[in-house]
Parts: sequence; C-alpha cells; structure tokens
Amino acid sequence: MNAKFDDLVRSLDPQTLEELRRSVATELGGRRQETAIQIEHIHPKMSADAREEAAREIGRVLRGENMDA
Repeated sequence: MNAKFDDLVRSLDPQTLEELRRSVATELGGRRQETAIQIEHIHPKMSADAREEAAREIGRVLRGENMDA
C-alpha cells in the first residue's frame, strides 16, 4: 500500500502536490477541532479562573513537565 501511495505522490506535479498538502492539512485540522475536548464540556459550571488553571495543568501534562519542575 505504501509503495502505491509513494508512486502516486511522486507522479504529481508540484502544484497538484501542494494542493494535496493543503487539502490534507485542512482535513486534519477539522478532525482535531471535532475531537477537541472543551473544559466547559467536562464541568460547565467551572469558574473562568478554574478553567484557566485546568488548561494550564493540561498543557503542562501534555508537554511532559513534572510538577516539581
């Protein structure tokens, strides 16, 4: 399967390849937005300060930072 895809991509002219790249980027961006978890969905009555703190904590964990750091 990968060989067929690689051959197809190599056969595209630069303009078509760029259009494909933009199309894939748009599709991936849309999928990320569809699956993104909003803090408001988890706890709708959370205060703005609590949401901000939760967002910072989620970011810290995703970056792999240690709490002691």
